Amino acid sequence: MCGIAGVLRFASGGGSVPGVDEIRAVTAALAHRGPDGGNIWHRRAITLGHRRLSILDLTEHGTQPMTRDHLTLVYNGELYNFTDLRSHLQRRHRFQSGTDTEVVLRAWQQWGPAALDRFDGMFAFALWDDRARQLHLVRDRLGVKPLYYHRGNGFLAFASEIEALLRCPQVPRRPDLDAFHSQLLCSSTLQVDRQLTLVDQVHALPPATHLTLDHDGSEATHTYWQLPTQTTGQRPADAPPAPTELNALFQRSVTSMLVADVPVAAFLSGGLDSSAITATAAATGPLTAITLTLTHTTAGCRPASDTANADLRFSKLLAAHTDRITHRIAARPSTVTLDDVDAVCDLAAIGDDVRHVSIAHNYRMVRNLGFKVVLNGQGADETMAGYVSLPTFVNHILDLRQPSTATITSLPGSRETIGLTPEVLAHRARMHERVLDFHAGLPGTPLERAHRLLVHTQLNRVVQFEDHLSMRSGVESRVPFLDHHLVEWCFTLPFEHHVDRHTRQGKAILRAALAGMLPAALLARPKQVFPHPEPATLHRSLAALVRLHAAELHADPLVNHLFTLPPGSRLSALPTKTLWLLLTTWRWHHILQRPRPRPASQQPTTSEATDPDLNSHGTSARRVPAPRGADERTQR
Repeated sequence: MCGIAGVLRFASGGGSVPGVDEIRAVTAALAHRGPDGGNIWHRRAITLGHRRLSILDLTEHGTQPMTRDHLTLVYNGELYNFTDLRSHLQRRHRFQSGTDTEVVLRAWQQWGPAALDRFDGMFAFALWDDRARQLHLVRDRLGVKPLYYHRGNGFLAFASEIEALLRCPQVPRRPDLDAFHSQLLCSSTLQVDRQLTLVDQVHALPPATHLTLDHDGSEATHTYWQLPTQTTGQRPADAPPAPTELNALFQRSVTSMLVADVPVAAFLSGGLDSSAITATAAATGPLTAITLTLTHTTAGCRPASDTANADLRFSKLLAAHTDRITHRIAARPSTVTLDDVDAVCDLAAIGDDVRHVSIAHNYRMVRNLGFKVVLNGQGADETMAGYVSLPTFVNHILDLRQPSTATITSLPGSRETIGLTPEVLAHRARMHERVLDFHAGLPGTPLERAHRLLVHTQLNRVVQFEDHLSMRSGVESRVPFLDHHLVEWCFTLPFEHHVDRHTRQGKAILRAALAGMLPAALLARPKQVFPHPEPATLHRSLAALVRLHAAELHADPLVNHLFTLPPGSRLSALPTKTLWLLLTTWRWHHILQRPRPRPASQQPTTSEATDPDLNSHGTSARRVPAPRGADERTQR
């Protein structure tokens, strides 16, 4: 698991284009994603950078950028079936490392883009074909690993994170107000345009996308995978019972994700998903399971909510179910500091969920315990109807007992932020219409369309913030429920098959598949959301922060464009969610405007330059352009 960066300078380009020093600076900014080493590779029009988090083949043989013959690769991810692919490929190719990176290279050499159909895993990579003079940018099927890019005058630059990409002076630093309006009016979890980011002219490569760039700047984009429909993915009539099939797929997924040359841990929240992963992984050998709980105070150890208390109780129940689990528990307060806000700030999307602070602490705990890899339970809710018992699903999507397509019209409005300016609210109808039109165009019954909407929007946001928060601590998060074979299988069945209509509870087939593996109490436990911090404690800490920084909030033009701010003395009376969004928007803008470090001294343009530290020194002041579409109020 790593950080990647690079630039292709077009043959017909003009103006200022990023050079080796700029990509060196971008790569240095990704050091938290790959603290185990870094390198730069340069050839004529192409420069590639890489930061390494060593998981497979910890020796220098796994160093990237990696070149084999005419192909050079920078790769972020894990190929879980790399051993099987290697066995097939080594009949014709000689391998020099034990990495999955080299398998990606040799597979592309043998099959070209068709190799993507053979890859099982999570990945984002850039591959330069020196013979064809082409750059290939690729992202995994479900978008677990990110890739952002900017196409400028005569070049395309890319990186694993937007903040790093902005180390290139040629990349504009402007908020995209249309994206802000969309996310504040519909939430970051209901965005139908998966290319959109909050930074103008910086785009996310969509999941399952292969972008090919020729040396002259011409490009072609191909979507190489999509969710099956009921017609294309229907199960054969003689297929085994659904729980048996699902159990086999799940066991295969978890087992494949335990492969590493470093120890692997698992999160254990006390819910069905993390318990299923932990129990399955522990069946193969000893496992450390990690639980984080919330407390009322900085010093106290009493759980901050009934949900957190129940989560801890159920996690202990599972840990006691087998003697192969070493259970590690830590507590953190429900309070939030400015450092917490900065730690979860991602330039790609608004930070509209304060629970990201707890998730970030989860990953810090993993790293502090000495682990680089952790299994994560995300994905099952979106693919197996986990949300159907929750009020937000019943009230704003579809009540399973009284289905009505009219309820979907309330969904975008239910996510709207309180306290927005008239300038933002003027875009409400247009933003809501985007979501409803997208939903209406999805295939299947009303329930099936709701199922697909969650995968396209909410799941996309979930994997985005999980990657950002995990890699901030240099931790690889693996998601067994997002093995694409398992996800495809979930869509070969009508959505209704995942639901117990009598109890209005989802994951019915998953519960049946896990019978006998988990304690009965865990199987029967209703869906619980990730615990929120204790409300009163959280509000007090956020109110204290906005009082302390009231002057900066009132002076920030982006905050003032988006939010109607009361006088400083009354700021703390705003709703808790609005206080959180004020702080995250202000810090987002602060990071966007942060001066770029001065470029490193000129380095020789060698065939392959190695620089383990990749440090940049110094800073330089720079005027930040006004946001795209900014009005007079924003620029004052």
